[in-house]
Amino acid sequence: MGLINDELEKRNLPGLLFFRDGTEVQDAAGWRKRRGEIKEILQEQFAGYAPGFELELDERLISEDPNGYGGKAHIYRYDLRIMSPFNYTSFEYRLAIPKHVEKPPVFVNFSFTPWIADGLGEEITDSGYAIANVYYEDITADKNDNYQTGASRFCRRNPYDSWGKVAVWAWGGSRIMDCLVKRDDIDTSRIAVAGHSRLGKTALWCGALDERFSMVTANDSGAGGAALFRGKTGERIKNLANPGSRLWFCGNFYEYVEREDELPFDQHFLLALVAPRNLYICSASQDDWADPKSEFLSCAAASPVYELLGYRGLICPDKYPEENQYFHDGKIGYHLRKGTHHMGRFDWQKIIEYRNRHNV
Repeated sequence: MGLINDELEKRNLPGLLFFRDGTEVQDAAGWRKRRGEIKEILQEQFAGYAPGFELELDERLISEDPNGYGGKAHIYRYDLRIMSPFNYTSFEYRLAIPKHVEKPPVFVNFSFTPWIADGLGEEITDSGYAIANVYYEDITADKNDNYQTGASRFCRRNPYDSWGKVAVWAWGGSRIMDCLVKRDDIDTSRIAVAGHSRLGKTALWCGALDERFSMVTANDSGAGGAALFRGKTGERIKNLANPGSRLWFCGNFYEYVEREDELPFDQHFLLALVAPRNLYICSASQDDWADPKSEFLSCAAASPVYELLGYRGLICPDKYPEENQYFHDGKIGYHLRKGTHHMGRFDWQKIIEYRNRHNV
């Protein structure tokens, strides 16, 4: 059967290509129906439901630097104001567009600081990519605030299946997409979403729900991101239930503390929602908390959906990757960087190499 399939069988994952009634998904039309089931499961039991009411957006230019990065990029700073019939919220984001490329593809990036790509924006624009960057706490604060800051207050909530903060941050990324698709100075058909760690979890949720993103990439996203819960080492649901991260997911999710094997899903469900678009997962060899083995196996477990749709998912040898090894042939790309929990030049370089190869 092979090493990878043997390990997946041991983990006893819930069936990705079986409907709730037990019948098997046979074709692309069946997958669209199954995709809807999976989306409902993950909203109800994992990330929570975002508000569904009609929105009005008002994007206002705060400032611009036509000579950013030493004259190589045009950098815009926007205030994005979002209104509903019931409430209002706003946050800033920055858009850096390289001058040497006509209509460049774009990264929507969730960052841990207000600096574009946490300080690596110049290297990304030098590579020919625009980057729309949002400091995630400008959307809602990352603290145990009872959902009383920023967009977390945008709608009434219940303690069961209302959106957690990962879903709030992801919702903000989709509002940036609402603005980007109206521009004529970027390639609106090639907009990817990216993030690291808890923001890798955010990027996956954002790109899974919003099919306008041509590619989804998550770096060291671990528990609640790319890593399978069944058989996982390091961080688990009981750790996510601690005060610092308790609000990241919906209330129903925490009913599965110490009961991961009873989850009605696992994280290959989340990855599969990206199909047939391109997905890129990054791991670090010494990031035991995230568990790179479980991130890698999740990519393999999501691949059958791509195959059902006529594509190749993860293409790799039947063994676990070595340090700094990467797999760029399939619709699911992957690399294992040597080192610890971090997103740096190696990660961005491999992500960009993959995008260049697949033209997404």
